[in-house]
Amino acid sequence: MECIAKKQGRYVVTSEKYSADQMGTYPDFIIGGAMKSATSSLHTILATHDRIFIPETEIHFFSIDDPIHHPPFFFGPKGVRRYQDYERDFDRNLTWYQKFFAPARDEQVVGEDSTVYLASPEAPARIRNFLPDVKLIFLLRNPVDRTYSHYWHRVRKGYATHRFEHELQHGPTTLHLRSLYKPQLQRYYETFSREQIKVILFEQFIENTQKVVDDVCAFLDVPMSIEVADVNDHANSSKVPRWLRLQLWLNRRSRSLSDRYGSHLPGESSAQFSARDRFRRKIYSRLKRWNLKSGSYPPMNPETRQHLSQIYGQKNRGLGKIIDANPEGHWDCL
Repeated sequence: MECIAKKQGRYVVTSEKYSADQMGTYPDFIIGGAMKSATSSLHTILATHDRIFIPETEIHFFSIDDPIHHPPFFFGPKGVRRYQDYERDFDRNLTWYQKFFAPARDEQVVGEDSTVYLASPEAPARIRNFLPDVKLIFLLRNPVDRTYSHYWHRVRKGYATHRFEHELQHGPTTLHLRSLYKPQLQRYYETFSREQIKVILFEQFIENTQKVVDDVCAFLDVPMSIEVADVNDHANSSKVPRWLRLQLWLNRRSRSLSDRYGSHLPGESSAQFSARDRFRRKIYSRLKRWNLKSGSYPPMNPETRQHLSQIYGQKNRGLGKIIDANPEGHWDCL
């Protein structure tokens, strides 16, 4: 789709080709992933800055029709079938997209974040066509640790129904895909100038959060930084099941009763549940919350770690040569 124009340094729709509902501001920057690499923490910290506006939720506009990374966008609960098409429904989706940025003030730098954009094959070209001068921020984590954290995220959210090794072999391919950084970043470097892209290592973010945030603010041309010590950035505090087998059983029993994205998607509404199903969902939700406790998940099986290190080491070999960071100094799989 044709790009929109910048006006006084900001993306603003003013052309007559757009409707009144599509007029307004759009992102100056995008935090594009990777998942479980402190993207939520960075979002939380930046959102406290008076000169930065970020919608609370992940929108996924540029990857809305990706059935691999967004199965719930296509296959809802109780037999609900949905269909998303970025090109066909662009006007409708753009009106929906703009509403997320309408509250931004004129003096604010506008951003959004999505843990899917890095892995999405279509997102780079779509972002470039619509927001050609946008700034892009990607956080990368040791891919072995990222995959394991991703699995436990799926356990908490009700998606994982088997143990880790089984999910790796038979479960969603996204566990692996989200850790294949090199080919994904190459798409962005081939589409955007290097000056528009900032890559941050999760390990560096944890070691010196203040320095990383200062660098990000400078990258975004925000005049003042943020005192990280004053911000509670634990947006996704760690919780683990008391009994994993119980949690996985509850996830299997309740996954057809959840509809997280029905009301989020443009032109869609939440699935309708019977009174019996609503009661069951309530019981399962209470049991799952009760079974979760604060704490750290158990260590990965050493043989599994070694196996994943070989896989991701080979797929991400040479990553340090294309980014302005040194993953080899932080990741034992490279």
